[in-house]
Order: sequence, then structure tokens, then C-alpha cells
Amino acid sequence: MSNCLADAVLDMARASGGKPFPPTAVADLGGWTRVAAEATALAGTPALPIVSNLIVREANLGGEDVAAAFSAVADAILITDQPAVFAASIEPLLTSAFAVKLAGDTLAAGLELKAAAFLAHPARGPIPDLLSAGALEALTCLVAAGHGSLFGLLAILEKFKKPVVAPMARAVIRSISTAIDISPQAETLLRVVRVVGGIDPVDGGDRVLAEEVESDAAWALAMAALVAALRAPTLTDMDPRLEEAAKYFEVAATTYRRPDARPMFAIILGLRDLLAGILTGDPMDAFGGQSLSADALGGIRDQVRQFCVDSSGLDHWYSNSKTAALRAWASLAADLNELHTQLGKDGFYQTEVVINGLLNVYLSSRTFRVGSRDADIAGVQDLIQPVIECGFASNSSHLCNLAEYTAELASTATTCDDKDLHERLDAARTILKVARGAAKGGETSGKVDGAVRSAPLPPVIGTLVPPGSPDASLIAQMTPATLAAIEERLDHVATARRHLNLVHTELLDILRKKLARSPDYKGDVIPIVDEILVLIINFVASRTNGQSNHYKYLFDPAANENAIHDDLYNFLVGNLGNRAEYEVSHIGGGRVDIRLTFDGFALHIEMKVDATRVPMEDRTAYLKQAATYQGNDIRIGFLVALRHKAFDPTGPPPHIKTLISHTEFEIEGDPVSRHMVLVAVPGSRTAPSQSR
Repeated sequence: MSNCLADAVLDMARASGGKPFPPTAVADLGGWTRVAAEATALAGTPALPIVSNLIVREANLGGEDVAAAFSAVADAILITDQPAVFAASIEPLLTSAFAVKLAGDTLAAGLELKAAAFLAHPARGPIPDLLSAGALEALTCLVAAGHGSLFGLLAILEKFKKPVVAPMARAVIRSISTAIDISPQAETLLRVVRVVGGIDPVDGGDRVLAEEVESDAAWALAMAALVAALRAPTLTDMDPRLEEAAKYFEVAATTYRRPDARPMFAIILGLRDLLAGILTGDPMDAFGGQSLSADALGGIRDQVRQFCVDSSGLDHWYSNSKTAALRAWASLAADLNELHTQLGKDGFYQTEVVINGLLNVYLSSRTFRVGSRDADIAGVQDLIQPVIECGFASNSSHLCNLAEYTAELASTATTCDDKDLHERLDAARTILKVARGAAKGGETSGKVDGAVRSAPLPPVIGTLVPPGSPDASLIAQMTPATLAAIEERLDHVATARRHLNLVHTELLDILRKKLARSPDYKGDVIPIVDEILVLIINFVASRTNGQSNHYKYLFDPAANENAIHDDLYNFLVGNLGNRAEYEVSHIGGGRVDIRLTFDGFALHIEMKVDATRVPMEDRTAYLKQAATYQGNDIRIGFLVALRHKAFDPTGPPPHIKTLISHTEFEIEGDPVSRHMVLVAVPGSRTAPSQSR
């Protein structure tokens, strides 16, 4: 072994003959302890990028010194003053979620200083300028991944008051674009993009410097307008932001002849025409125009194909993600005939079709990674999706569900004289009319006089009806039972359709891996069991998030089994229809609380109310009863309990990963164990405002 780690690394590189290093390369170099002890001495050497790649590749094979090794390599990168070595060394860390977790905070602190150094000495020379630009871009990636300070990053970006050298100007523009992804408030920094890109002249500004990044500035402004359109609270608010995006994409496509901007401009024009049709009540008419003609859509696909052929060798701004983005736009254009059916409704009802289609295109258009290369889209989606969902998309599924429910009531009412049903139908029609107008951003009847205060509406209905308007007052006068019935239907259906977040997805994966040990978890059983798992996760999530006025039994110490039984049954009926059966007799010699029937098999849910602190996996009597119902069916079931004393009633509910778990239950004389998903729903809760 060489006396110097750098020499040992270079010797191994020469011996490899250009082939991948052996999988035990770190151990062959002396192990993680040696890397931790000597990595700092690699600063600025050709060995540093090699070691950076090696530790990322072999991180899962390391021991106790892995964290120290990553810290030492991070320190070496931060004191490296050669731009090429710096970039090649930090890149592997930024693309590894594990590395970012270990060294992210250390890197962010050092990178902030390196980036800010440009402002203190703006005329240092090409090499330090490149270092500061690279540091700013790396810092932005880390901030987007949750390391370092967003406010610190914004403070640096805000200090750019005039055009600067091209490498830093591009870094500033891209960082601002990503900052807007992270926080809508960062839109105020678009003035910096305009100044650095020469769009807004400033005293002492160097026009020659600005000209080098004008194209980048136009692209960033277009993308900012696009995400602002997606975040708009109503369709009316969305329209001017799409117009703004179209303006900048047109400039980028025509003035700067950017091949990536041409299809973006074309598809934005199509979306604008669709939106105009929706707002005027004639969305289908938009498909008769030039922007959505077969020739136009085919032209978009041709432009994308040509760009993909011509884009080799382009710089960072034309990265692989740009090609992916344009392919996504081309795919959207190809699917537009199907998509316009959904867009042609009174609002963007089908979030799954419309929002995800637009969002995926937008996400693919971003220049920056977030966290790791393997999780680009998921990472950015975690940042942007909640912001978009608090705009018009948050109401879109509710509006869709309300429209479907109204149609269902109308169909039933033709053959039924039930007074309550007809009252619900009239109420649903009224709410739907008001909600459709609000979704379009249209005029309501005006504000109620300040002296008049209407009763609060149920939460979901309240999101669809503008608060403080005569419409809200009118709807509040409907009978509580009618409003409650409509609210319950909307809440149940929307909850089941909600996409799982990152935590819920991880929980689903954990449960699926454990169920995979069951010989019955195979074939057609898998997707159905998975669907029920998603429903159960969403049920628990919505109930632990729910307020006391909506799920009263969860805050009632005297609530019995019937309360949660009825709640879960109604929730499942709202999503599975008559597949959910209530208290079915002659199952395993008894009566099962809820039976879910499917082709060829059934799933059984045993319900309990529990006033002990005993872990559910130790409640043998409960498990025996639940397992009994599996005697003549697949050996997978659910045990759901309302637990009054298992958790602190005055504190927050436990994390959902502790509330839903899995266990295997052995049956004497049966070589195959029964698999049970255990679900604990906290009861006897205290409203946060009353916690002590």
C-alpha cells in the first residue's frame, strides 16, 4: 500500500486500465478509517473526484467510519480551488441521497461562504469566479434538498444588482428559478433575473455581459410564469400567467432561436386556447383553432425529435433534463385528444389527468436535481405539489366528486320519491352551481353586509364556496343533515383518491414487503390488497388530521365500537360500493364486522374498541378472532381498533407509521401463518386548542 492516499488512488486508477474499480476498492485503499484520516489532503488533486465517486458507490458497505469519511471528503472539496476538480468532486455527493444526508449541512455552510465571496470581490478573475458560480449552484441543490438556509440563499441572490460574468449570471438565474420552485415568495427575485439578464437596464450595468445570458433569463421568466399559472387559485387567475409564459417562450423561440422553447411556446398557446374555451363555456371550440390542430400537435413532436438529434454537446443549460422535458411536452401533445375531454368540463375536475399531466411536464422542465438523480421528479414534486394543491387543484377533485354525486342523485330521484333524497339533490345542484362559478373565478352575488355573518359551512363544502358571500349564507341555511350527507360523501371519496405522500408511500412499501411472505399474496390478490392498504392509510391519515367538529367520536371518551365501525364502513362503501358488506354472519362460525368481496376471495376486517395500553400485536384474543375469519379464504386480514388509552389523549396523535403495522399469527396445526394488518385509531383525543 502506498504511503500517500492520493498516490494509492492514482495507482489503482492506472491498474484498472479504464475498467471499473473492484467493488472492494475502499477496503483495498485502507478502509474507511484511512479515508476519514487522509481525505482532506486530497484537496485539489486528481484523486479527489475518484475518492468522491468511490465512497458514494460503496457507502452501503461501510462501517462506523463512513460518516467521518464523508465529512473529510466534504472538507477537501470545500478547500479545493480548481473549478474542474471542485465540480467533478462535489457532483457525486449531490447525486446521492445518502451522501447529502451525511454531509449536506457541512457542504451547505461552506458553499454559502464560497458563493458569497464573489460579491465581496467581483473582479477576482475567471478561476475564482467559476468556483463561486459552481458553489452557488451546488448550494441551491442542497437547499432544495432541505440542507442549509433558504433565507441565506435568498439573501445572496438578492444582492446581485447588475449584470455579472456569464458563469455566475447563469448560476444566479438558475438558482432563482429553483428558489421559486421551493417558495412562491421567491418570485420577488425575478427582478434580479431581469437585471442580470439585461432586460431592465441599471446604472453602471455592462450590456455586453447581459447579452450573454439574455436567452437564459427569458427561459427562467417563462418557467416562473408557468409555475405561477399552475399555482393560481382560479382559472381566471391562471389565464394571465399563461399569457405571460407564452410571451417569454415566444421571445426565447424567435429572438434567441432556442429549439427547446419552440415546442414549449406551441403547447402553451394550446393550453391558453383550451382555458379560454373553458371560461367562455365552449371548450370544444378551441380544438377547431390552429394551436390545437393535428398539424400543430404533430409539429410539436417533430420539433422535439429534431431537438433531441441536435442537442448533443450542449452546455449545462441544455442538460438531459431538458430533453426529458420536451419529450414530456410531446407526449402531452399526443394525448391531448383524450386530455381535452377532462379539460372540457366546467373546471379542472379530474386532477389525476390534468394536474399530473401538466405537473409532470413542468417538473421535467426543471434544470436542477433535488437530493439525488434517482429521485429528481419525486423530489421536486414534494416541493411543488403542495403549493399547487393549495390553488385551484385543491378543489378540483371535490368539484368532480360533487358533480358525480349530483348526477347519481338525479338518476336515483327519477324512480324514488324519498323526500330527503330530493332535498339532497336540490342542495347538491345549488352548491355545484356556486362552486363551478368560483372555480372559474367568476362573479358571485357579492359580499354580505358586514353586519351579517353566516354560519360556517362544513370544511369540504367551505373550500368550494367563497366565504362571506350571499352564496355561502344561502347554503348555510340548508338543513344540517343535508349538508352533512353531502360533506360526508365528498370527504370519503376525496380521501380515497388522495395521492399518498412520501411517508405514506414508505409505509405502504413496508406493509407490502411483509405481506409478500404470505403465499396468498400473489396474482390478482396483490393489486386488490394494495388498494385496500391505500384506503386504510388514507382513512387513518384523514381521521388523525380531522377536527373534533368533523369526527366527534374520536374526541369522545365514551365512543364505542359502533362509531368507528360505521365510519370505516361508510368510508369503504364510498370507494368500493357494494363490495363492502356490514356485519356478515356465518363467517368462520361467527359474524365478521366488515367483509370486502372480490372475484374469487374476500378480505375481512375485525373492529374493536380498546381501553388498554397493551400493544395490538399482543392482544391475542383479538388476533384469534380476526384470524378465524380467514379459515376458508386468503390468509390476509385487518384488525382495526379505536384505542382510548394507548396514547396520550392531551398530546398529538402518534406518527402514522406507529399506528399501522403488520404481524403474523400462528395457528396450531397449521404450517402457514396468518397475516394481519393492525390499525390503531387514537380515541379520547383532546383538541389542540385545549391541550395542556
